[in-house]
Formats: sequence, structure tokens, C-alpha cells
Amino acid sequence: MMRTLRFSVVILGTAAALVQPAPAAADIRATAFAGTTRIEESNKGTFGAAITLGGLIGVEFEATRILLGDLDDIDFLDVDANLTTYMGNLVVRLPAGPIQPYGSAGIGVVRVTGDVDVPFFGDVVSASASDVGWNIGGGVYLFPLPNFGFRADVRRFQTSDVSWEDIADIGDLPLPEFNFWRATAGVTFKF
Repeated sequence: MMRTLRFSVVILGTAAALVQPAPAAADIRATAFAGTTRIEESNKGTFGAAITLGGLIGVEFEATRILLGDLDDIDFLDVDANLTTYMGNLVVRLPAGPIQPYGSAGIGVVRVTGDVDVPFFGDVVSASASDVGWNIGGGVYLFPLPNFGFRADVRRFQTSDVSWEDIADIGDLPLPEFNFWRATAGVTFKF
């Protein structure tokens, strides 16, 4: 009887040690990504980075550059324009296993910058416009290794509608309404 009692105590003690919760650890994911953005019936090159914090519910901060390109219709001008987004997002993710789907939504700043260069004169005009924008989307993380994986993501972005009649200052123009879709893929490091 005493032997059975000792054996039960050892089994229960071992089981209690095994089912103890693991120490808390921060779930931080750093992702570098590239892809394409669909703006006005054309695809534009896109690249950026994101830092995501949290487990089931987390926050993400991301910056993305979209290469709008130049105007091919004007031979003697070199027009170079970019669209940049800075977003803070709420992320809901299934944080277990090697395949982790997620959804996200957030708000931030959408900024367009452009330069016009004329041969022999250089940079003639530089202009920028910015507005508050929002995004919604989702994707999936694939973690073949515990601290290294991949992310595929699709999001829709939109800014508010500002007419060109509201322009107040040539240095910082109001941004007309932008609606676009972005699809990216990247590598993720988990800390």
C-alpha cells in the first residue's frame, strides 16, 4: 500500500511538472515583403516591412513604398512618383502550428511624392500630398522552422475623397481619393 502511494505521488508530481505553463515570451515577427499593387488598371511594384507584436490579438506597424513610375507621354520630362503608406493595424491570428492564418485592419497615412526633372535644368518641381487612409485584409504565415517563415498577404487600401479644388499649398497638396489592392509575399523572422 505504501509503495502504491509513493508511486502515485511520483506520477502526479511528474504530471504536474509536465503540464505547467511555459514561461511567457514575446511573440514578435519582423517581415520584409515585396509584391504588386493594383492602381487604376495597372500593376505597380511594391516593397515594404512590418513589425508585428502579439499572439491571438496583436498590433502591427508597417511601411510600404509603391513605385508609381513616370509619365511616358512626355519625352523631354522625367516624372518620378511614389506612393508610401504608414499603417498601424490590429491583427487577429491563429498563433499555433506551422500554418497561421490572420486578418488585419488599420489606419494610417497615405503619402504621394513626385519630382519633375527637365534636361539641363534638373529637378524643377517637387510636390507631395498626404491623407489619412485605412486598410483591411489578411493572409497566412507559414513557419517551416520555429523562428523563420514566410508571409503571403492581400489588403485593400482607401483614402478619403478630397477634390483638387481644395488645394491650398503647392508644397503639400491634398490627396485625391485612392482605392487600391495590394498583394505581397515575404520572409518573416520570429523572436
